Amino acid sequence: MKFTVVSHACLYVEHEDIRLLIDPWIIGSCYWRSWWNYPEVPQNIIKKIKPTHIYITHLHWDHYHGPTLRKFQELNPTFLFPKHFNKRMKEDLLKDFRFSKIKELNHGQKYKLSDNFFVASYQFNPIIIDSSLVIEVDGIKLLNCNDSKTFGSSLKQIINNHPNIDFAFRSHSSASPIPHCIKDLDVEKTDRAPSNYADDFIAFAKVTKSKYTIPFASSHIYLHQLSKKFNRFYSDPSYIKNQFESKINTQQKCKIMVSGSSWSKDKGFKLRNHDFTNLQSDIENYSDKYKHKINKQLELEGKQKLNKKAFENYYFKFLRASSFPLNLLNFKFGFLINEKKNYINHLCIIDGKRRKTKIIEISKEDEIYQNKLDFVIKTPIYVFNDCNLKRMHNTYTPSKLLEITILGKNGNQNLKKYFSLVDLYENDSLPVYKLLSIRNLIILIRRWREFFDMLFYIYIIKLKKKKIHHLWHRL
Repeated sequence: MKFTVVSHACLYVEHEDIRLLIDPWIIGSCYWRSWWNYPEVPQNIIKKIKPTHIYITHLHWDHYHGPTLRKFQELNPTFLFPKHFNKRMKEDLLKDFRFSKIKELNHGQKYKLSDNFFVASYQFNPIIIDSSLVIEVDGIKLLNCNDSKTFGSSLKQIINNHPNIDFAFRSHSSASPIPHCIKDLDVEKTDRAPSNYADDFIAFAKVTKSKYTIPFASSHIYLHQLSKKFNRFYSDPSYIKNQFESKINTQQKCKIMVSGSSWSKDKGFKLRNHDFTNLQSDIENYSDKYKHKINKQLELEGKQKLNKKAFENYYFKFLRASSFPLNLLNFKFGFLINEKKNYINHLCIIDGKRRKTKIIEISKEDEIYQNKLDFVIKTPIYVFNDCNLKRMHNTYTPSKLLEITILGKNGNQNLKKYFSLVDLYENDSLPVYKLLSIRNLIILIRRWREFFDMLFYIYIIKLKKKKIHHLWHRL
């Protein structure tokens, strides 16, 4: 049995005839040239990957990466998806690729891939739709939580079903645009600084009691000119390890496994070294190496016109889905789109109360303050057009290619509400009647623990005002 950390959030597990690839993004960039693997995936590793199975935790492109998946079309591996309310993962695969073998995994059920290779998927969070995967191979247990922030009784279910975990993989950063993309907000004064993510990671590790905990799903850098500034919040794995060792007083160990690092039952760890103190020089070197691709993406901004019809169609359907049986979107906000081709600033307004949209032209950006909006999101025209055409507003926010200006007194609250509604809408959970099916009823019954976990979250975070790591451990 052998596993290899391939990239940012990609794991490759091999045993006998089974080769399981999880969340493959191994080539190029994602999110309109914003995200890049750091460090890069070695070419010799890429050439060796021949999956028989691929598991994808959720829809975000650093996990569900089209260019990478196309590399494996000729192999026609079996795709394993978490069985959720969302059918989009399956439908997109059938529509956009030439894969034919797909299996949806029930929450908490163990599946046999071979005589000595088992997997179990655990979904978590009904809004953003994410999952963890437990892999049991030849007596070794891996818990790949990836981006899923599973806690409470849902995490206890995993631990009880799979005691004595050997390796636990978890992210130590966030793809959320909040708070980083909010204009004039000091991130260091919020609870989402790198030290807070380190505490979350450590508290999670304490609960799992795994032999080894691997900082994972956070190893990327930003090279787009609009997102490059966020590299200062890079969550360095070596910092996570140092914090871990200062706060863990058990036999648990934290191992840094960068791209190309592996562990096998026969030979143990084979670690590839990387000096993270060279982050700034690496960013500049990568920027120079890929400047042609980055500049080609930027050139689109000067070529595109605002696709007004796509905007109106998307938000007409979104507003309708958000208003049955109750109007959930009872506020007004907008998108600021600069059409450089014609030197026009478009303010695309979504009025939730009146269930209408409109587009106005403004000469100066500060005119956004004149329209009684709760917040305005500024984003490149090619991003906005893509999101409206392809129904992917819920996957674009990790790009960090947006700047949010809070205007109303309820702006922060309604911004979070909007992002949640978009997630629900694009993941087949709005209108509410879409959830009324035998399939979804069975899914809800299997995931009953999450109801109590949400109550626990409200009590700890909203009422007691504790920091997020308290969801796992007080430290």
